[in-house]
Amino acid sequence: MKVILTQSVPGVGEAGVIKEVADGYARNYLIPKKLAMPATRGSIKQAETQAEALARKENKQRLDLQKTASVLDGKLVKIRARTGSENRLYGSVTAADVADAATKQLGITIDRRKIELAEAIHRTGTYAATADFGSGIVASFQVEVAPEASGAFGGNVAGASEEPAGSPQGGAGTGQSATEATAEQEVEANPT
Repeated sequence: MKVILTQSVPGVGEAGVIKEVADGYARNYLIPKKLAMPATRGSIKQAETQAEALARKENKQRLDLQKTASVLDGKLVKIRARTGSENRLYGSVTAADVADAATKQLGITIDRRKIELAEAIHRTGTYAATADFGSGIVASFQVEVAPEASGAFGGNVAGASEEPAGSPQGGAGTGQSATEATAEQEVEANPT
């Protein structure tokens, strides 16, 4: 039986293709699941029209992807991150961070799963990255990771104070974090 596939079926063919399949396979599986329809003169003409529309749509998407890739290709995406000693980052820069930075700086939207970093980013510096948009469209660009403008403790670099911005009032110099000092104050205020 000749059928026109309405969706891509693994092992059979792509959407819009006219295929000869077993009668039972067509009647019991493909047609009831709306994966195919019987090939008649009218449905063949309809399939050809749909195939042309699909080709135009894919061509437009490909042109949009090429335009996005040309905006990104060869550019430098700058990311600011908190750093510690020896320019090591607190954490790392991920593909999601790169995608967010590209959106803010270049005005293009990239799915984080399409960005591939050449190496893990754990230090400041410049790194190579690529964005694979599919259909053979790839954009290569650079990611520059620089320290934040603020100091190591979140204060201003120009007017850095002796005490870190995140330290508690009562626990300064004791090596306690803000949550530990708050917990101790609550215990003292509410003895059980």
